[in-house]
Amino acid sequence: MPRLRATESGQVYNIDLPELKVTRDTDGIYVLHGRGHFLTFDTREAAFERKKEIEYTTFR
Repeated sequence: MPRLRATESGQVYNIDLPELKVTRDTDGIYVLHGRGHFLTFDTREAAFERKKEIEYTTFR
C-alpha cells in the first residue's frame, strides 16, 4: 500500500512513486513527491532545481 501525504489544501500525494514528480497544488504551491520525498516550494523553478539535485545524487 503506498504512503500518502496531504497538503494543507487537502490535496493528497503518493510519496512512493518510482519517479519524482512536481505537481502544482490547488493553493498555488509546488509539490515535489515520489521516491520517498514530499517537499513543498513557492516557485516552480525551485521545485525543479531540487528535483534535479536529487536525481543527480541518486544516479551517480
